[in-house]
Amino acid sequence: MNTVVKPQQQGEIMFVMPSLKDPRVTLLIALSTWTILGQQVLYFNRITEQIVLTLVICTLLDVILGIITARKILVPLSGAITGLSLGILLESYDTTVFIVASIWAILSKHLIQVKGQHLFNPSNFGVVAILLLSHGLGTVTPGSQWGGDFRYAALIFTVGMVMMWRVKRLPLVTGWLVGYVLMGLIRMAVGQGGLVFVLGPMTGAEFTLFTFSMIPDPKTSPSESASQVKWGLAIGVLDGILRLMEFRFSMFYALFVLCAIRPWLGVINEKCLTLITAVRGTRTQALSHD
Repeated sequence: MNTVVKPQQQGEIMFVMPSLKDPRVTLLIALSTWTILGQQVLYFNRITEQIVLTLVICTLLDVILGIITARKILVPLSGAITGLSLGILLESYDTTVFIVASIWAILSKHLIQVKGQHLFNPSNFGVVAILLLSHGLGTVTPGSQWGGDFRYAALIFTVGMVMMWRVKRLPLVTGWLVGYVLMGLIRMAVGQGGLVFVLGPMTGAEFTLFTFSMIPDPKTSPSESASQVKWGLAIGVLDGILRLMEFRFSMFYALFVLCAIRPWLGVINEKCLTLITAVRGTRTQALSHD
């Protein structure tokens, strides 16, 4: 959903303006509002300088790499979303963590691609990279932000669902939530905590940001409703399995793993459909001969 302002000729750099209907515009407005309210009202208690630094690095690097790799000057909607997400998701007293996470996130977008589309959600890639490689120097902010007040969680969840409907990602988020709840009930059944323990994280800022900002990335999630539901369910199921195995930050790992294998899932699905079509064709021929 981009508008090319100037036709590109060989060797020229093209300027690309996003359409106002681009779902990333809605996500960026919502995330910016959330960041401001979070710092002023909801007890996020993030270091403002770290948020600003992360935002600046992500947007500038997004523009620079867009010019280098695609010969395009892109309005860095994705870079801004990534910067704000990392700024309020990560926690560290070392500002270097935010610098490195920003660089890794945007590099993953421009350098790790399949058929011209980036494979990983950039903010998810940055978070997972920090969790795996920083030796504990950086972590994810506690989910108990906004003072643990359930009313805030209910309001933000409602607004988030309306936003998902507007950006046509409601089936995706619904699938994720259904998968999460079902796996939570299974965890309860096998004795891994009670209702508050398994479903309580849904009221936290970490869960909400993951649900309404990271999962619905239009570049790394399906566009068709049925595929969205399946993708969301897959994230919820894998997250539940990792929680059963007592992995911390399981939902970030679940999304990372599924994004990594998504191209192969598409190939497997195509082969299965081809096989089903062939079997049906064989049966039809057999019946016709009878």
